[in-house]
Amino acid sequence: MYRGRGLEFRNDQYKGNSRGKHRSGTNAGRPPPGGSKFQWKVLLFFLAFWVCLVNYYEKLVVDRVIKRCSWDTWEQWEVGQRPHRVMLLADPQIMDAHSYPGRPKLVNYFTKKILDHYHARNWNHLQASLDPDSTFFLGDLFDGGRRWSDDDWMNEYQRFNNIFRKRSNKLTVMSLPGNHDIGFGDTVVERSLNRFSQYFGECNSMWDIGNHTIVLLDTISLSDTANSNISDVPRQFLDRIATMEPSNPRIMLTHVPLHRDPLLQQCGDLRESQKPFPLQRGIQYQTVIDKDLTEEVLSKIQPTLVFSGDDHDFCHISHGYEIGGIKMEADEITVKSCAMNMGISRPAIQLLSLNNPVHKTIGKTYETEICFLPDPYKPIKVYIFAFILTSGIMAWIQLFPFSFCRTFDLFLGQISVGGYPLLPVVTRPKQNSSANELKSQKIQGLLISQAVMVLLITLIFMLS
Repeated sequence: MYRGRGLEFRNDQYKGNSRGKHRSGTNAGRPPPGGSKFQWKVLLFFLAFWVCLVNYYEKLVVDRVIKRCSWDTWEQWEVGQRPHRVMLLADPQIMDAHSYPGRPKLVNYFTKKILDHYHARNWNHLQASLDPDSTFFLGDLFDGGRRWSDDDWMNEYQRFNNIFRKRSNKLTVMSLPGNHDIGFGDTVVERSLNRFSQYFGECNSMWDIGNHTIVLLDTISLSDTANSNISDVPRQFLDRIATMEPSNPRIMLTHVPLHRDPLLQQCGDLRESQKPFPLQRGIQYQTVIDKDLTEEVLSKIQPTLVFSGDDHDFCHISHGYEIGGIKMEADEITVKSCAMNMGISRPAIQLLSLNNPVHKTIGKTYETEICFLPDPYKPIKVYIFAFILTSGIMAWIQLFPFSFCRTFDLFLGQISVGGYPLLPVVTRPKQNSSANELKSQKIQGLLISQAVMVLLITLIFMLS
């Protein structure tokens, strides 16, 4: 006789008896999981686990990261001031069917879903948490927009607007094109340019907000020396601005960065790449606009600040220029890409706070801060590990129920030192079926359970 925790059990309880029963495990009167039985309780446990996991990474982590960018954590304006707050996004470059031509279609399908989800989730949280007064995109909205047919382009246009939904009471400007949208310089695709401006708005425009003038300049089309139909529009716009006396500080937005000497004008510590800023050109791209055009643009627009995109990484430099013999200076910030597939580890956006009271005549009228977006890769790694883990446990329960129960009991410390369970368990009589039939039933039950679990996990992500 074995005595434990005030309970008595006979050793022969754990041996076969005349009734053909076998006692093992820790839960009396209930069979261990396994066989073809559908594991509802196990599925409900895993469902609760996945709800908590997805909610943590898709909501709690995202909220925590974005709230680090809250305006009041970095704005230095006097108490009582109400600045105009601007959010800048560069190079979302939504993936299309031709972005990764060497990959299987199924891989591309899931990749596109993951990328779209990252964009849409961040956009919704940014708008809700930071609540900017105005939002400007810096080009490269699409990955291959310059070469799509009209039907394909319209489908991608609708998809883009479903991802980045405009708020009815806020200003959102998406009309600055990138080289992936229309091409570059002499290789600008005129049909793509016209299509882009028709649906997104004029590529060259001015916006008076927060007692500042935001100037959007299509330097890509301005760089075209072969087709006057393309370059005339930005050229006329630039010449018209040159005749206007600035009434407010001007901030210039361009997709392609201005020319610089990378060895003298270094980007700063926030840049991920340790290499100098590249000066390159190729088919339908150029990493900076030409030097002469840079000088012309600066002297005619007379900006105090320039924002650019295209490079995907951060860069902060200063440009010097002259107006009537007076030396001027403009900072240029190249905004990091907000996409997770642009060759950087930490996507980001740029925040801009404008404060230029009418009575103010001197001093800085803007502040700007980089806002890092949530780590795009860590959640994916965690989800993959969690799926492998839950699938493995599900298979263990379904195919090897007695092994799972004993291991679980050991984990809970419910197996006695002598090796006998403290509470006997009576299993159901074995069915009159062959070993192959039983194995087939177990595998069938496992496949059903796994399929239901995959569907439930998919539903959780869809609702998150």
